[in-house]
Amino acid sequence: MKINDKQNELRIWIDKIGLKQKHFAELYAMDLYHEPSEDDMRIFYEKFKGHMKRDTTKIAVIDRYLDFLFTLDEFKDTSYVKPKFNFKNKLSKAFIQNMKDITKDT
Repeated sequence: MKINDKQNELRIWIDKIGLKQKHFAELYAMDLYHEPSEDDMRIFYEKFKGHMKRDTTKIAVIDRYLDFLFTLDEFKDTSYVKPKFNFKNKLSKAFIQNMKDITKDT
């Protein structure tokens, strides 16, 4: 999966649970720093925006954001279920890519 796809996935989930990216970043910063100052919040939000724009962002960074998102009460209050993709080598790469493309549209 490419980083742009992962960034879009996070954007979609943030929107699906009714948050704005800034509010999501604030929640993440509060969890990360426990009692962040206003400067900590501002600095983290700028860092988060960079992670959401740059092609050089590591997928693991976005995965950490997604894992955090799935623990939020806002997510738990919806009817959504955390997505899980199990790769089995028995399927063709083209089929797997088609299935990923289909799930992006939902």
